[in-house]
Amino acid sequence: MALDPSLAALLPEVLIGVGAQRFAAIAERVLTPKTPPLVSIEHLHLPLVSVAEESRWVVETLRKHTSMNFRTLVADAETTLVVVARFLALLDLYRQGALRFDQVVALGELQIRWTGSASGEISAGDEFDIPVVLEQDETEEPTNV
Repeated sequence: MALDPSLAALLPEVLIGVGAQRFAAIAERVLTPKTPPLVSIEHLHLPLVSVAEESRWVVETLRKHTSMNFRTLVADAETTLVVVARFLALLDLYRQGALRFDQVVALGELQIRWTGSASGEISAGDEFDIPVVLEQDETEEPTNV
């Protein structure tokens, strides 16, 4: 369907201020497929951290020092995942009644006091840990770790 002649007369004349070769170069640049940007996914493949293992470490450390603040407890943590795992371990131990939290002011330093036994086994919950599925043969069922 053609444009109505009265409307076609209103269109301005198209002026391209470049020569044929320059226009061809622009067209080539515009029409050439772009390489997609590379997005790093290294941060998605951090090693898993076991809350149960960190819980055992927290129990051992608090039994040794009796009281310490959270900042000191996570000072040697190499990744944020370790900090999160230790915090989850603290929550689990608090639920078991093995420690107490003290915080003098809102958003202030979190002080942790050990109130559990000086020795013996403390059950480290694994509810926060993700089961790892090992490789499986076609004849075997998958084995969780």
